[in-house]
Amino acid sequence: MAKKKIKAVADPQVEPEINVVDRRSSMHEEEGDEESSSDIEERLPSYVERLKQEAEEKDKRLREYIAAYKEKSGENDDFRKRLEKDNDVRLDQFKANLFSRLVPILDNLNRAIQTSDSNKDSLYQGVELVAKQFSRELKNNEVTTIDTKNRKFNPETDEVVMTEDTTDPEQDNTIVQELEPGYIFKDKLIKAARVKVAHLKT
Repeated sequence: MAKKKIKAVADPQVEPEINVVDRRSSMHEEEGDEESSSDIEERLPSYVERLKQEAEEKDKRLREYIAAYKEKSGENDDFRKRLEKDNDVRLDQFKANLFSRLVPILDNLNRAIQTSDSNKDSLYQGVELVAKQFSRELKNNEVTTIDTKNRKFNPETDEVVMTEDTTDPEQDNTIVQELEPGYIFKDKLIKAARVKVAHLKT
């Protein structure tokens, strides 16, 4: 506040001293304070609103990123599963081809055992041991023999090599004898069973 001093004395020759206080500046300052506080109050809601909008936008973008990540992760999982499945199929095909080449060797070993004159011979026992080991390894690798006993001929797993006439209608198309065993790897046929089948005589 600005003050102006004027001297006033009782002596007529001396000018009296008068104190004058200018309150206009303080009033302007108070008005300015009121205006600034009102401006802040007016600006505050808009500022808060803007922060709220920014937070919502960021939250929305975050949700979009999470959804995109989950979608991409799901696609990667599906791709990995398809790749693993394709690899398993190719591996099974490779194994089936390998076993289809190996099982005839086992058949020859068993044939040699069946045609041997003596089961006490050391060569016979060695061949029999190899055949048993061979069979065990195939079984451990999910290779199973086709059961042909007491059942009808099945063209999906059997191959007719010989036929035998029969007068019994119930025996028609029945497997009479297994000439060579058949083998299946999992659900895939790697060697058909060679069989002798009864045929109804008309």
